[in-house]
This record gives sequence, C-alpha cells and structure tokens, in this order.
Amino acid sequence: MKILVSSMTFAPDHSGISLYATDFATYAAEQGHEVTAVTAFSWYPKWVKRPEDEGKLFRTDVYKNIKVLRGYLYVPKKVTTISRMVQEVSFILFAFVNFLRAGKQDTIVLFTTPINLGLLGTIFQKLWGAKLIINVQDLQLDAAKSLGMVGKLPIIEIMNEIEKYSYKKADLTTSISTGMIDIIKRKGITDDKIYLWPNWIDVSEAKDKGIQGKFREKFPQYQGKKIIGYAGNIGIKQGLSVLIDLSERFKDHDDLAFLIIGQGGDLDNLKDYAKSKSIPNLSFIDFLSQEEYFNFLTDADIVFLSQKKDSGDVYFPSKLLGIMAKSKLIFISADKDSEIYKVITHNNLGISSEFGDIDQMQLLLNKYLLNHQEFEIYKSNAYKYVRQFDREVVIKSFLDKVHAISYDKELSAASVSTDLITPLNPPIMQDS
Repeated sequence: MKILVSSMTFAPDHSGISLYATDFATYAAEQGHEVTAVTAFSWYPKWVKRPEDEGKLFRTDVYKNIKVLRGYLYVPKKVTTISRMVQEVSFILFAFVNFLRAGKQDTIVLFTTPINLGLLGTIFQKLWGAKLIINVQDLQLDAAKSLGMVGKLPIIEIMNEIEKYSYKKADLTTSISTGMIDIIKRKGITDDKIYLWPNWIDVSEAKDKGIQGKFREKFPQYQGKKIIGYAGNIGIKQGLSVLIDLSERFKDHDDLAFLIIGQGGDLDNLKDYAKSKSIPNLSFIDFLSQEEYFNFLTDADIVFLSQKKDSGDVYFPSKLLGIMAKSKLIFISADKDSEIYKVITHNNLGISSEFGDIDQMQLLLNKYLLNHQEFEIYKSNAYKYVRQFDREVVIKSFLDKVHAISYDKELSAASVSTDLITPLNPPIMQDS
C-alpha cells in the first residue's frame, strides 16, 4: 500500500506530534508499505529553523526508508494568534506542491493540527481516490476558544466549517482520548467514521532509555537534591505558574530542586512571575534533546504536569506514556473533570490535586518527603497501565482498521459492477 503521511513536524523534530507522525510512518515502512512523508523543515520545539535550512523552499530527504518531502515554513520570532495562522498557511501552500510531487497514493494519513491540513487532504482524497484518515492530536480551535485566545473574528467561523467539512469527508477521523472523541462526535461526525487511536510508546525501549546520574552530572547543582520537574512545551494551557507557587512554599528547602524545562509561548511570563518571587531552588532550563530528556526522567524523583482549567479538559498529554514507562512518580494539577485527572486518579497512577489548589499540592509533597516509600505503588501501577499503549499493539490495530476500510470500499465498488459477489473474509480488526 502507498501511504502518504503529513504533519507540520517530523523527525528530526523530537517533541509533540512529530513523535507520532514519524513513528507511524516508520512502522508502516517496516511492514513493507511504500511511505512518503510531507512535512516542513525542522523547527520544533525550539521555534527556530536549523541554519542549513534557512531560505530553502523544497528538499527531498530519506529517513528510515521513508521518502520525506519538505517545504518552506514561516517560523515567527514572536508567537501570536495571527503569526500562528500565517505559519499554518505557509505550510499548507508548500504542502500542496509536495502532495503533487508525491504522486498518487492509496491512503493519506494526516496528523493535525493545523486544521486546514484536513481540507488539503480532502482535495487529494478526491483526486487520487484515496482513503483519508485524519488523526486529531489537538482540538486547536476548541482549546483556543476556551482559553480566550481567539475572538469573534469571521475567520474563526470559517475554520470551524473547514474542520467539520474535512472530518465528514474523511473515511476515518481518529483522536487520542475518549474526551476528544466525544467533542468530535458533537461536530456531527457519525460513530462509524470515528476511531479511538491513542498515542503509543515502545514500552521496553523507553524503559531502558536514559542513564542514571547523567542529568545530575550535566547539572551538578542538583546533586544530592530531590528533583521535582516539568519538561515539555511551556504554553498557556500548561498552567505552570502553579509549580512556581508550589516551589515558593518550599523555598527554604535547599534539598529540593524545582525545574521547568523547555520552551514555549508562556516562558517569558513565567520567568517574570518567578523573578518576582525570588525562589532560590527554582530553575528554568532550555529544551533538552531526546537523549537528555530521558536522562532527566531517569534522575527525576517527581515528574510534574499541570493543565489549566478550561483548556479543553479532554487532553491526555502524550509525554505521560514515557513517564509511566520509566516508572516515575507522577504529580498532576488539573481540573477534576479533565481527562488527565480522571485517568491518573481512577487508576492510582500518581498523586493529583485540583488545578490551583496550592495547599493540597503542598500537603501531598510534604507527605512524600516524610515517607516516599508509600508512593512506590503509584510507580508500579503506572508501568502496568502503560503496557496497553505499546507501539506494536496500537499501530497494528490501526493498520487493521485501515485494511478493513479498504475491504469495505472494494466490496462497495464490486457491488455496483455486478449483482453476484463472492463473499470474502474481511481482515480482523484488533481494537485497542
């Protein structure tokens, strides 16, 4: 099968959607499919292009037997709603040319955002007679609206209609959590065209990544201290000011190190907020390479995650899978009705507090410091839980679903051309 995978980020980008677009393409190629990726030049998560990519419009690479067609992407120096829109339009324009360069495909798999990538997919679905699958990694408009990041501009309603249209035209719209699936259903998409395709991880590989002591070796100021840290995108919806507030409660504990690692649109605001509080044991660290990130996970005592109220409440941060595979203690601050809070608390995978409840966060951390052995059960539970999201299980189930769609289409086409159809056995679909 000829499969085109498209995403605005792809290897060597090593965070967020890139991880899944790249690994799905890699897995499909490993199974013998002919895979082409349409993407941009590397830019994420630092929001900076590599020097060798500056000024280039197109390039063809090969990555693990995948043909990678790259196109120009505008990368703004200052991230605003408008600059993000301009960036996404630049990607779509050059992706259109790269879709043409790719040639006729049997299946198109899109990892969104951006929303308008779905519209591009519908054009080539019709042109090639291909199957179209849209994997919704982020409900971009819903999240932006809930955070008050967009007003009542006419373009917003147009994007809403584009989103609904592309989902309805797709052979399959998939997403990564039950909460996100429910929102997609409310957009008028029928159950038979929706599939829960959770993000995944190679559990055994992730478990063995990272070298004990390497992170502390690189940052010797944290030797002998308990590390409580967040690592990832630093945006508004992460709500990381609560970690700063927590660290303030423990500012006199020189045996603790609170870390905020990464880059993003809210980083400068957080640095200013932290500066106003003068917290000696709170540090900001630039984004880590994938190797350094796993070294951080290996050395961290507590991995912190937060999610601001009204940021959609349906997102399940994919970085949690790696944290669980490393058997780390998870500490979350999120709304009680959010997907992440429900998963963590209902399955006893970590410790959790209502978003913004600094008193409860302080109480939980104090309990841990008094007797950390009591918290080992959460680590064990998390490792057992994450095994259901193993790479082989999740991607194989999805490809089985794609083959089932192919079978249904072939059967439908045959029924038009003849009154006599010999029954066939459809491929087995293994639900995840």
